[in-house]
Amino acid sequence: MAKALTRKEEPRATDWRLTTALFLFTGLAESLAFGHFQAFTPLYLRELHVPAGQIPAWTGFLGMIGFVLGLPLLPLWGPLAERVGRKPIIVRSAVIEAFMFVIASRAGSPYALAVARFLSGFVLGNTGVMLALQAEVSPPRRVGLAIALVSSGPSIAIAAGPLLGGVIASDFGLRSLFLVDAGLTALSAVLLMLMLHEPPRVRSQSSTGRLALGAMRDVLQIAPVRNLFLVYLLFSLGLSAVQPFLPLWIHALQAVPAPSLLEGSAAYIVGLLLTLGGIAMAVGTPLLGWLGDRAGVRRALLVSLLVNGVGLIGQGTVASLAALAFWRIVQGFGQGGVSANLMTTLARIAPPDRRASLMNLGLLPQQLAWFVGPLLGTAATELLGLHSMLLAAGVLAFLAWPLALVWLPRVPKPAELSAGNLDI
Repeated sequence: MAKALTRKEEPRATDWRLTTALFLFTGLAESLAFGHFQAFTPLYLRELHVPAGQIPAWTGFLGMIGFVLGLPLLPLWGPLAERVGRKPIIVRSAVIEAFMFVIASRAGSPYALAVARFLSGFVLGNTGVMLALQAEVSPPRRVGLAIALVSSGPSIAIAAGPLLGGVIASDFGLRSLFLVDAGLTALSAVLLMLMLHEPPRVRSQSSTGRLALGAMRDVLQIAPVRNLFLVYLLFSLGLSAVQPFLPLWIHALQAVPAPSLLEGSAAYIVGLLLTLGGIAMAVGTPLLGWLGDRAGVRRALLVSLLVNGVGLIGQGTVASLAALAFWRIVQGFGQGGVSANLMTTLARIAPPDRRASLMNLGLLPQQLAWFVGPLLGTAATELLGLHSMLLAAGVLAFLAWPLALVWLPRVPKPAELSAGNLDI
């Protein structure tokens, strides 16, 4: 049985634009901070006097330790949000992040750094809950744009994070960089506590475990949701299989004459090409989200999947760095629209009383692909060679487009939805 939320006074109206701005900043701060962890952990391990031969092993261990706890907990955060409210679950992540980066900045050994990274397991599970709340408070005509704007935070971080972090670390040191990250995530926690307003809603009285099992059952039994997850998994597998091997492909292409902009060390070129892709994502995410509101989210998703797949295949066919840069931009633009429109579609087809639980699981295909994709890429490279692997991974991601064309139903346009009713 569900019990209606009661209040003694009229609740404060929720401004969807303020909510969008808060979630955009929260995602940006989080992605910047975790991006710095990923980019600068090997250098920090050197500062912690870890022998050079042990740094690769420590880097891999630190990268995965948070997921040991995070993945089993992931299905629980959405159902818990259905019981206690979205806001506490969202604030929880920002508070823990701030503590993580304070610990990291004060680490005196790799074991202390491991404690900080282990805490990241308690952080996972906020994005889907944020997007569920954003979908609830946004006007139906603006749901796609709002979700796309929130999703653009990580894209902006991918574009600017490595460069910004490198400048701070070079001038003030890595400990100072992690303190800056702690300050940004703490600021996002304070802003969320003070300014985020969750509208009154019917909260479930079922147990968290029962809600989590129900959400996983919904993924398997609700055909549009199941098909959406499979499309997302296919897209994510192709993408995650390519990403770790881009530096090797760049190194292979460096023997080919390139424009002066693409001349220099491999590290510089990798950073430049990743930045170009990140900028394209930052541009494509809101534009393709806006297209979903105007032309229909299904059409926008199909366009995004097609552009992303063609861009990935193009990266495997090039013979020069300049051509690779072009296809990185094309692919990044399409990639930015895929996740945003997938989550908008899920927001509109999920039952309202289980939206947070399902949207919390919505990123699970991507997170599974982060583990499986690199393994597939490694195996395919050993069997087929690097060039053929890139083409195969591009084709794998491209296949998400025809499957979405066949599998996904037409999602009502905002004009067809009554205010506050986002389900089919």
